[in-house]
Formats: sequence, structure tokens, C-alpha cells
Amino acid sequence: MNQLSSYQVRFNQPLSTDQIVNIYKYSKKDDRHIYLHQDQLIADAGHFTKLLSFFLFVDTDQPTLMIIDGKDIEEVFETIHTEWKDCVSEISIRSKFSEAQINNQTSISV
Repeated sequence: MNQLSSYQVRFNQPLSTDQIVNIYKYSKKDDRHIYLHQDQLIADAGHFTKLLSFFLFVDTDQPTLMIIDGKDIEEVFETIHTEWKDCVSEISIRSKFSEAQINNQTSISV
């Protein structure tokens, strides 16, 4: 089932290159998309160069918006949370939408 969730992430230190590579690889699996946004920075985790650039410029003093779209987003979230556990001080859910709430005619605020 397709779902969409957004989270506010607060980093306490930058991610390692290995962590960034692992998130890139995970975002390429199945039918899922992971997006990150902070101020003017936006990254699609499925594009390694954009993801790496995002984390080179991310400000760890400011919250980051993470959007997960696709199938089994709870599994995706748990994997990311485990992968980033040493670098994140807090992750909180902002919004969550089921497949029934999502369609081509709907505008969604995350």
C-alpha cells in the first residue's frame, strides 16, 4: 500500500559517508522515495550526488524535513532511524497519509 509521511529531524552531528551511501541504496529499493528539505536545500535520496551535496551543506542546528513516499514506510522509517541513531537527537512525525487519502487530485501539506 502506498503511503506518505513527513518527519522533522534534528541532527546532533553530520552523517558519515557510509550512512549517506546506505540511505541512497535503501531509497533505490522497491517503490519508495525519500526526500530531504532544509531552507533552500532539497534532495531526492535516490540521486546520490544531490543527497551527498545536501549533507555537505546541511545545518545541524536547524531541523530537517524528511518525506517518505511509497510502500511500507514504517519499515523505511525504522531503517533510517536505526541507521541515523547516533547522529539524530530527535525525530518527530509531522503528517501521515494513507493510500485512500492520496490521489492525483489532492494537494497535500507535509
